[in-house]
Amino acid sequence: MGLFDTVLKPTQPTITYIPKSEPEAWLAIMFSCMAVDDDISEAETNKLSQIMVAKTLFHNIDKVALYEKVMTLQLQLGSKELIDRSVEKVAEENKPTLFALIVELLLADGILADKEKEITDYLASALDLEENVARKIIEVILIKNKDNIQL
Repeated sequence: MGLFDTVLKPTQPTITYIPKSEPEAWLAIMFSCMAVDDDISEAETNKLSQIMVAKTLFHNIDKVALYEKVMTLQLQLGSKELIDRSVEKVAEENKPTLFALIVELLLADGILADKEKEITDYLASALDLEENVARKIIEVILIKNKDNIQL
């Protein structure tokens, strides 16, 4: 690294992040998936809000502060890194539910972009879901949303 490189591109401080709670991990993962294509639609934002209001997991939590935190972290770390740092906080019995909600979230705008397809595969692996379970979840949600999405 040359002198100009060290002056013009100083090293960034290392970000150490581990979610403090399961709700924080859920939101970090959901937002990471939603933001992977750099195009967060109003429909996706509305769906995320619905999930956070409906799930008891998010009751008694400052949702706005948590959202701002994970949004900043996703920008700093990227989607895959934030997912990797968050999956361990998700209870084993909740992993299929989280995956299903994320598939619904990604389909909320009626368009499933290539990056969203890729992150879905990545997430299934990161959550250590059996392939047949992930496939069944996707099949059911696609049936539920028939004629509402463009693949």
